[in-house]
Amino acid sequence: MGKQAKFILVSKAIGWVLLALIFTFLILIPLLTSTLLKISHLPIGVLEYWKYIEFSQATLMKLLGVIWIFFLGGCFASFLNVVAWRLPRGRGVNGSSMCPFCETELLFSDNLPVYGWIRNSGKCRTCRTPIPPRYLIVEVFLGCVFLLISFLEILTGGSNLPFQDAIQSRGFEHLLFDPKWDLIQITSYHLVLICLLFTFSLIRSERLQVPTKVFCWGLVFGVGLPLIWPDMTLIAWHIDTNHLTEFARGSSAQLITFAYGLTAGSACGLLSSWTTLNSKRMLEDRVHQSTIEQFHCVDDVIAAMSLVGIFLGWQAALSVTLFFLFIQAMLLVSTKGNRPTAITPSVVVFVATLLHLLTWQAFTHFPVWPSPTANAGMIAVILVAILSASITLRKFTAAHFNYQRR
Repeated sequence: MGKQAKFILVSKAIGWVLLALIFTFLILIPLLTSTLLKISHLPIGVLEYWKYIEFSQATLMKLLGVIWIFFLGGCFASFLNVVAWRLPRGRGVNGSSMCPFCETELLFSDNLPVYGWIRNSGKCRTCRTPIPPRYLIVEVFLGCVFLLISFLEILTGGSNLPFQDAIQSRGFEHLLFDPKWDLIQITSYHLVLICLLFTFSLIRSERLQVPTKVFCWGLVFGVGLPLIWPDMTLIAWHIDTNHLTEFARGSSAQLITFAYGLTAGSACGLLSSWTTLNSKRMLEDRVHQSTIEQFHCVDDVIAAMSLVGIFLGWQAALSVTLFFLFIQAMLLVSTKGNRPTAITPSVVVFVATLLHLLTWQAFTHFPVWPSPTANAGMIAVILVAILSASITLRKFTAAHFNYQRR
């Protein structure tokens, strides 16, 4: 029996075992218990072991919750891989997925995140052409990111969000009986931003340019979703409260917050792009992709930072810029100027945004970060620090960039 056949056999066995556990602990036992309670009292011996049954049910619910969120992240990663491959080549994302080599339509099992790649041994099912392991890595990575953000923003009551009091983690099983819809909406909003920035990273990692339509869809989601659910916007532009600001749908405060976020994000993106010489690299990439259909494109760093400002507010744009400059400096020092081609500025923006989401509440306690405890003078300090760091980093980047071109 080959490795592929063994994997399929083992995966089917695991699936049947999981289904049996679900049926036994979540359907059969509760049904029998309710039936016995209607007929007569349960025996004392059964009641003594009931705590173990409840523990098994809670554990199984936790496992199913983890699997589901990881699977959801993997599904989005699989779709974003398609977007990153098709759109820069002038193709639409509609229609069934197919092998780019033999153009055979993929089966449902082939499209399952992680499982499909491993099941086919990293090759096309029909022509056996190797599928890059990047697809597997992307699906696993984004699935883990979905788990991390969901844990922090839902299960701990938004312990990473500004002006939120952390609560004890209750587990995924409680979401079925007591869903926190406000936190679920906020988490979904942030995951949309993560997916957009991840798409930018995938496209630029192949030295292709980001189509304008990707940025436009980001604007639609960034502005449209809070207009439907205003609680998705956490901090107003004026910062005059010590708690999450409640916006009226379509109010002037909400629209001004979007405008400030877009302006600050675009400015930070322009500064970051200028610091890393991203525009020069984009011009070189345009020369190298002569076989790719030309289309309207955007500067990926400016577009990404603009979306950060819209989704998270102008204050967050400053935090992400600080993380961006720090990571770029570390890359420049660690590689001695020979910057890895895979770590593009778009990837750095994605990582910086993720770090900001994980440490968002911590930033609100710093007097120099825009918050109710800060003032104009303190905020000016961080602006001067960002500008100084950008100028310094640009000098070193330009020197290494010019050296590599010789």
